[in-house]
Amino acid sequence: MSRQICGVAVRGQTFVMSGGDSKAFAKSALLMFIALRMGDVVNLAAGMWFVPRYVSSEDIGAVLPVASFATFISLPVFALAMAVMKESAALAAKGERGRVKSLLLGVFVAVAVALVVVLAVAAVTVPRFLGAMRVSDASVGFLVVAAAFLGCVAPVYTDALQSLRKFRELAVVEVAGASVRFVTMLIAMPVRALAGYFAGQSSLPAFRIVGSLIAMRRDLAVKGEPYWSMSAVRRLGLAFTAILVYQGVPMAASLVEQSLMRTSLSATDSAGYYMVSRFSDFLSYLTFPLLLVMFPYAATAAANNRSTRPYVVKCMAVTLVAAAVMSIVYACVGARLLALLPHGADYAAYAPYMPWLTIAGALTTCQVFCTNAEVSAGRFGFLKWLVPLHIVYPILLVAGVRLGLVADMTVLVICFFAASLVRFAFALAEEREV
Repeated sequence: MSRQICGVAVRGQTFVMSGGDSKAFAKSALLMFIALRMGDVVNLAAGMWFVPRYVSSEDIGAVLPVASFATFISLPVFALAMAVMKESAALAAKGERGRVKSLLLGVFVAVAVALVVVLAVAAVTVPRFLGAMRVSDASVGFLVVAAAFLGCVAPVYTDALQSLRKFRELAVVEVAGASVRFVTMLIAMPVRALAGYFAGQSSLPAFRIVGSLIAMRRDLAVKGEPYWSMSAVRRLGLAFTAILVYQGVPMAASLVEQSLMRTSLSATDSAGYYMVSRFSDFLSYLTFPLLLVMFPYAATAAANNRSTRPYVVKCMAVTLVAAAVMSIVYACVGARLLALLPHGADYAAYAPYMPWLTIAGALTTCQVFCTNAEVSAGRFGFLKWLVPLHIVYPILLVAGVRLGLVADMTVLVICFFAASLVRFAFALAEEREV
């Protein structure tokens, strides 16, 4: 049976996004879009001006894999933050702020314990990874660990703001934090380029933590009500485990991609990939606010036995239309846009990759919309295809590189695109089953 959105039967039931809820969702998404776009001015300055201007061409290709590695080692706390946001969104929707406080206080303690483990792992693995990525500045190691330390804590606090639907406060935190990051990079990168970049990466989550605590001071001041019980621990534990797998396997696959770009290609090719991928990342500036706002709304809808699909379809439609427009622009004037960056004209030959990377990013984002909506509803059946795909794909990719079948950037980009398309197709099939 065909399934339409906003008011037509789905397996014999009718789910409707109310007018007030739809307007609130759109308003929140617009607010976060404006705030994050202001913050993205800093991201643009960092990725497209600071890095090409100050980081040597030999080190530019290491920026993406090193940043991905810092994120990967902090994964457990990211997973905990996402599980908590799902739980706190449902409590906040019921007006149970006292139970939200008890939940958050318990999570803050758990995060402190988890960070000890994360930092121990980072201290051992980061120096070795930097060596494999041919990073010439040894001082980067400490700052990568600091970025991982703070980056894994910050989502616990900002996700709490999301679950409480404090999007105005979150917008202020994001804009102010981006300004702090800009000033840090402005001061540090001319002195020590790559180290200054990761110093900026550390300053943003540090500010997010402080700003979120200030924004939540009234919510944390309410009288706590009992939340923690064996059933609550089991529920959070199961959600945490499933989300850890859900996030960890794709992150590992992405880390393999970025590392192969750095280690199997020349320094020039890996630098060229960095430069053109900055333009494909423009799409995330539009879609990330949608993802940020969608999760708590979808979690609330699922808690009230309503469909999450209206939110998913709207976000996917915006993403695909925007990606199509961007790809056309890049196909026509990609080389000219590259030439606007410091040393960008040196990478004009890589401009044809820009549309392909943009579409691949759009397909991956749409898959994430689908799977995140499933997570918000506490459904993890999609792991039956997501995990195998993300395990088999990097194994085949590494084998292809070792056997010489994947020997240049063109073939690697084709592999990235094909993998994104397959995952998108599986996500759509799963969505039809809900």
